[in-house]
Amino acid sequence: MLIVLWVIAGILALSGVLALFRKEHKWGIVFLIAACIVGPMLTAFLGGPPAGPRS
Repeated sequence: MLIVLWVIAGILALSGVLALFRKEHKWGIVFLIAACIVGPMLTAFLGGPPAGPRS
């Protein structure tokens, strides 16, 4: 499940960069922010590594 979220985040980031190159600034920024939310934030929330030191 986590790898799927990272793949979706990568696709969103690539779409955002391409939108910026096409001078669609609003959609480019929206896609880049969505990639930042989907990738690291959701994976950390849904099942990232455990917090704190392991003993």
